[in-house]
Amino acid sequence: MDYSRQGYAGTLANGSTSYQPTRRTIGPNSNGLPHLPSLRRCVSTLERSTQLLISTVSLLDQATSGYSRLKTITSHTKEYELVSEEDIANAQVEVAREIEPELFKLSQKATQSIYELEAQEYKLSQQVQAEEAKAEQRIHRQKSLRSGLSNIKRLQSLTRRKEELSRSVTELDQVIEQKRQEFAEIANRIEALEKSRPTSDNNDNNHANRPTKRLRRDPSNESRELSIIEQERNREVLKRDQELEIIQKRIEEKRNILNELKHKTEAQHSHSNSQDRFSPSALWSMYSGHYHRLEEVLQRELLVDPRDKSAYEEAFGRLSSAYLREVDSRQTKTDNELNKLGREKTRKLAQMRILCKQLFPEGSIGITMVRVLELLGESPQNEIYHKELLKEFPLEEEGRHNLNRVINILKQVGVLELILESREEQTEQQRDDEGQQNDEKEHLILRIKFDDGSTAA
Repeated sequence: MDYSRQGYAGTLANGSTSYQPTRRTIGPNSNGLPHLPSLRRCVSTLERSTQLLISTVSLLDQATSGYSRLKTITSHTKEYELVSEEDIANAQVEVAREIEPELFKLSQKATQSIYELEAQEYKLSQQVQAEEAKAEQRIHRQKSLRSGLSNIKRLQSLTRRKEELSRSVTELDQVIEQKRQEFAEIANRIEALEKSRPTSDNNDNNHANRPTKRLRRDPSNESRELSIIEQERNREVLKRDQELEIIQKRIEEKRNILNELKHKTEAQHSHSNSQDRFSPSALWSMYSGHYHRLEEVLQRELLVDPRDKSAYEEAFGRLSSAYLREVDSRQTKTDNELNKLGREKTRKLAQMRILCKQLFPEGSIGITMVRVLELLGESPQNEIYHKELLKEFPLEEEGRHNLNRVINILKQVGVLELILESREEQTEQQRDDEGQQNDEKEHLILRIKFDDGSTAA
């Protein structure tokens, strides 16, 4: 019976010696081995221990694979220092003191650029609105001028037509008179021939009858032709007379209209103390330039019958005087409205001063706001340059007077507006030399804004 014995021999990865199982055969004839069972148990226990050791070594290899990195990390020493709260507060104050001027300058630049952009936007919007208003006025002016000139041209064509018809009637009268004279001469000649016929000899009766028949036949043919021509002329004359009657009726209607206008203006003259109720027509209510243009047209280009010229001139003069009276009355109303708006503006500014002092009693905001409103109210056009305002409120003392904050508050409330405009700036030397050309510069302007959204005039 063969018995095997196992063992281990070898080298591990870390350089240690490992055991590999080996087999040794013991013959059945071996004597003197009473301890063989216990030896087998020992061998099996050793094999288990060896396997456990191998697994332990592999686990240690895995656990200590990052030992060099851990050694390097643990070799560094860490030091911690404590800083007091007072030092931190002092450092914060110093940093704030260094950064605050730069931040203030940057905020001032940003505010100024915003103001300039808003002023440019407002200026561009005003230009667009002005161009649109000009275009609408141009279209309305062209339409009104076309309608007025069309009426004048129509009147001119009617007067020309009347003159042509009168000339044709006179020509027809001359032709008819000439034909009548010719017809009278032929009739006289026939009568003379008939009177001379009884004095002729009876012997020459047959011979004379033929020429006399010829003589009678010829004048009769001529008289028939003349009668046909006269009838045609009469028809043409009737037709022309009818056209003349129609034209005369139209002229009479025009005269009646002019007479009515004349009576109206005379009645208004007699009641000058009462309210002028005349409302100019669209032809006279356009513009003064059109008025002068139409007056020149009436004086130079309008062809009017000399008998009606005085009536036309008188009616036109009365219409123009009524138009000027209407302009005068409207100007008076405009002046009254402007005076009323001025008083209202003064009252509102006084209320605004009281309100500013009540709303901002602390600090200098209320005082600065009142002073800004006073400067704007005292200026002739209710506006002031921003650079002139900075002379009284220097930029270095912003913390004391808070001018920019006051401007922002008034702008948000809707009392002020900022505008960037290009205006001429004259120096004292340029004022003395009138021929020298002025320089145009862009200025930031503060202007009062009223409740209806319109700026002060």
